[in-house]
Amino acid sequence: MSAVVGPEPVDVEKPEALDVRHYSVTTIIGALDKPALQYWAAEQAALAAVQVAGSLQARIEEEGEEAVVKWLRDARFRRPKGVRSSAELGTEVHAACEEYALTGQRPEVDDEVRPFLDRFDEWLQQAQPVYEAVETTVYNETFGYAGTLDAIASVGGQRVIVDYKTSRKSVDGRGKPSGPYPEVALQLAAYRHAELAAVWRPRRYEQFRRRYYLLGDDERSMAVPVPEVDGGIAIHITPEHCTAYPVRCDGQVFDAFLFALEAFRWQSGLSKKVIGEPLVFAEEGE
Repeated sequence: MSAVVGPEPVDVEKPEALDVRHYSVTTIIGALDKPALQYWAAEQAALAAVQVAGSLQARIEEEGEEAVVKWLRDARFRRPKGVRSSAELGTEVHAACEEYALTGQRPEVDDEVRPFLDRFDEWLQQAQPVYEAVETTVYNETFGYAGTLDAIASVGGQRVIVDYKTSRKSVDGRGKPSGPYPEVALQLAAYRHAELAAVWRPRRYEQFRRRYYLLGDDERSMAVPVPEVDGGIAIHITPEHCTAYPVRCDGQVFDAFLFALEAFRWQSGLSKKVIGEPLVFAEEGE
């Protein structure tokens, strides 16, 4: 395979004095409302209540209503010991698919990951993609963001930016095949309209649960332009199907991403500085 594999980002404890911080694309998009996650969180609380329905009243009497409400509210954060989170499973599937696509050799995976890799294998045989770059970190200095794209590949005669999305659920609540969320378009548009691509090992920094990519002068001098592409695709992988969806990532979608960037800046910074101290008035007669 001739694909260029980008250096894996390294997490650092603190920036250097002259580093410029670039907001992570996924951190920016995380500022948007996600109704599906709200529904999922509510569902987890409901499931927890059903599972302990027989002892719920006793727990309320013993622990107090406030403690039980908190326990139900936080159900989304709990999972059985040894069970991967959705993010952890996605990382494992992503790594397996990437290795298989690049080397042509199926990696050894466990029983949970295997169905995902089987479906991806079937898609590879049908689509015959040609990978050009994988795990490439890109920066946009004009707007101050950065992120790591999954791949650039030729699929069906088009050069596209690729993003992998995984889901344990192969069908949605209406019984239809599940697919990627629209936010993937914002993500791909951000990558497509980035300016610089890293050929060094990128550095990441996390503060207040927000991720930044750092960029120094020496790194900037080594950067290469981000390859031009014809568009983007999201490869949605579940245990039962693997489907590639064309995704718009043109200028109009990029404008929408920039609005999301401003929403993130409002939420993470400006909104905390717009309310002043309470007005104080002199008491009558003073």
